[in-house]
Amino acid sequence: MPVGLVDHFNIGIADSQAEETLRFYQEVLGLKQGFRPDFGRPGWWLYAGEHPVLHISVRKVPPNQGPTGSFDHIALVATDWSEMKARLEKHKVAWREQRVAGNAAALQVFFKDCNGLTIELDYFDRKEA
Repeated sequence: MPVGLVDHFNIGIADSQAEETLRFYQEVLGLKQGFRPDFGRPGWWLYAGEHPVLHISVRKVPPNQGPTGSFDHIALVATDWSEMKARLEKHKVAWREQRVAGNAAALQVFFKDCNGLTIELDYFDRKEA
């Protein structure tokens, strides 16, 4: 079976990180909290449109504000770079852009979430970039 596109990513956080993490992904990336099955432990699913792209699990771990182990980054297809740029600036999130010759994405934007995880947004519409 061939591998498809990323369905979702999951981050495990300490209970003390929940409020800041939810605020970051909802206010900065514009994801919306939605239905999550009862797994018998606390957590949230955040949706991009109708799809739950981010699963957040509360675990008994110390708060993490740095290294994310082997998990380097998550890449998401995005649109409307001007709106996202305004959100990042509003929330004082440092970002960098990269344009790679021969890459399908016209523009790649990288920044860290509030837990130290790198987010990559890929913009494919050359008019936007």
